[in-house]
Amino acid sequence: MKAKMSEQEVLKKIVKKSLFVKLINTERNEALIEKCISKEFLDLSAVVRVVLKMDKEGMSSMALSKKDAENLGMTEEEIYAAALANTLRLFPPKLMNLGRYVEMSIGVKLPLGEDEVTTYILTNQKEVDGAIYFMSPEVVGGIAEALEDDLYILPCSVNEVLLIRASELEDGVDELKEMVRDANETVVSEKDILSYSVYYYDKENGITIAA
Repeated sequence: MKAKMSEQEVLKKIVKKSLFVKLINTERNEALIEKCISKEFLDLSAVVRVVLKMDKEGMSSMALSKKDAENLGMTEEEIYAAALANTLRLFPPKLMNLGRYVEMSIGVKLPLGEDEVTTYILTNQKEVDGAIYFMSPEVVGGIAEALEDDLYILPCSVNEVLLIRASELEDGVDELKEMVRDANETVVSEKDILSYSVYYYDKENGITIAA
C-alpha cells in the first residue's frame, strides 16, 4: 500500500510542474531579483516564476521568492533546473521571418525588396515572455548553425528578440542600438522593456554584448 503524500509533497509536485523562467533587466528590477530565485546573464537576469493561470484568455504568473523555495523543501538550484526544463515544455521556442510574422499579424502581404536585411523574430509559441530563448546556447547556436552565420540580437521586449545575420549588416552596431533605443522609448511599454543593449553571437565566444 502506497504511503499518503504530505501536504508539502503535494504542493511541491504541483508547483514543480508550473515553474518557468522569464528574462528581465537586472538594473531595472534589482528589488525583485534580490528576493527571488534568479540567475544572471550579461546585463540581464533569468527569474523563476510560477504559472497561476493559463487559458485562452492569457496567462498570469508570479515570481517565486527564496522564502517560497524554503517552504517547498527544494534548493534554489533544484528549482531553477526544474523551471528551465519546464519552460521548454510549457512554452516551446518559435522562430519566424519578421516579414512573414508581420504579414500574419496584419493579414496583408508586404512588398519587400531583394536588398532587405533578413530579420527573424525569436519568441515562444504563446508569444509571452519569449525573450528567454536568446540566452540558450542550444537554441541560438542551432539557429546560427542553420543560417551558417553569426547573429546580432536585438531585444524587442521581455516577449521577443530580433535576430539579424551578421553578414548582412552594413551600417554597424550603432544603428542597431539606435533602433533598440527608439523602440523602447516609443513602442515598448515600461514594464516590458528588456534592455538597451545589442548582443552578438558567434561560435567561439557565445553571446556577448556588442561593442
